Amino acid sequence: MITIYYESIDRCHKRKTFNNLAEAQEYAQEWVGKHPTISSTFGYAVSDDGIGKITCNGCGIFELFPGSY
Repeated sequence: MITIYYESIDRCHKRKTFNNLAEAQEYAQEWVGKHPTISSTFGYAVSDDGIGKITCNGCGIFELFPGSY
């Protein structure tokens, strides 16, 4: 089970749970893009415009954004 949390600077909060990685990747990438800025230290990804942030449980942040190393 993978849970994705989305948060924006205008205080929009969303949470969605997925049974597989492919669906979780698609959802996360819809919100912050395919190659966001990733903080490996704190485990989150931020959209290039700085508006949205993704965190997750059940997988690593790099697993949601393959190729964003």
